Amino acid sequence: MDKKKEQVSIFKLVFTHNWEDPVSDHAALKIKPNDAIMAITSGGCNVLGFLMFDPKVIYSLDINPTQSYLLELKIAAMKTFDFNDFKTFAGLTPSTGRAEMYEKLLPLLSQEAIDYFNNQSKLIKEGFIMNGQYEGFIKIAGKLIMLLQGRKRVLGLFEDKSQKDQEAYFDKIWDTRRFHSIFKILFNKHILARRGLVADYFHFDDGSTSFSESFYKRAKNAFRNIPIKGNYFLSLYLLGKFQNDEEVPAYLKEENYQLIKSRLNRIKIYNQDAQGWIDSMPDESIDCFALSNICELMSEKETAWLFSGVLKTARKNARVIFRNLMIPREVPDELKNDIVKDTLLSKQIYASDRSFVYGKVAAYSIRK
Repeated sequence: MDKKKEQVSIFKLVFTHNWEDPVSDHAALKIKPNDAIMAITSGGCNVLGFLMFDPKVIYSLDINPTQSYLLELKIAAMKTFDFNDFKTFAGLTPSTGRAEMYEKLLPLLSQEAIDYFNNQSKLIKEGFIMNGQYEGFIKIAGKLIMLLQGRKRVLGLFEDKSQKDQEAYFDKIWDTRRFHSIFKILFNKHILARRGLVADYFHFDDGSTSFSESFYKRAKNAFRNIPIKGNYFLSLYLLGKFQNDEEVPAYLKEENYQLIKSRLNRIKIYNQDAQGWIDSMPDESIDCFALSNICELMSEKETAWLFSGVLKTARKNARVIFRNLMIPREVPDELKNDIVKDTLLSKQIYASDRSFVYGKVAAYSIRK
């Protein structure tokens, strides 16, 4: 088996959706026309959404090639289909003809992507929306919440409310013992350890003593303090689907479709680790870095290597958004005078982050 086909068999599609809130990304990155952006691909939603801000180029990287294949698939479908057919292919409207639609995309896909998707008949048949490994976990968690909280209470969460009424709904109706138990069931240390998470994962920037406690705090903020209306992450978490056609990522809105479609060739896809790719780039060539939480897969030494590369390739006043899920990672001390955290903005975007899964969402700027 050659190396590329071996990659297809080893790597699995983890995300078919971005779980990084694009509102946080935009607040931190302040993308301007003609900017050059480096972003972690993940589900590809945010990369596509960045095109709304008229960047010159987006370098979309992921060490997992299947995430790159997914972005290829989304781009090929957007180039080929009108908006309604794209929604159908994605899985947002019923269809029994997605396999035939997929055949039309083959001329626009790499051979590696074709080899992968030819073995993913279920994903093609059902549409890619909410069909990655992480989304499968989310669906299980949503069903558990529906069982423990009851359908009436869950649907009541999404009814239009004032901010004051939303807070009261959480305090008096939603915040039950059963709700607390969900975090102990799904996110306790022993279950996470069985998934291969080592002891270093269980340290928290928010003062929590466990991941279940930390995740509960984030969930409470999202359910109680951030407006429910417009937060499509909550509907995906709890219902496994979008509430309506308006509460969706930018690329799934009809009013944005043609504009994004016209700029798709500005996306350059790379199957590569971030450190190596950054080292290959010219000095002072990038304006924005959307790094997600990739440093949790790195040692502190590797993290230092990454941020040294960021500093080398960043233009003056470049912007960075950086997340942690569980492992606390930070810009190395020796680089903090050059890669400077915006403490106030970081607190604001963390507090208002609609996705709420990340233990840290932070904004930085490059001073040279």
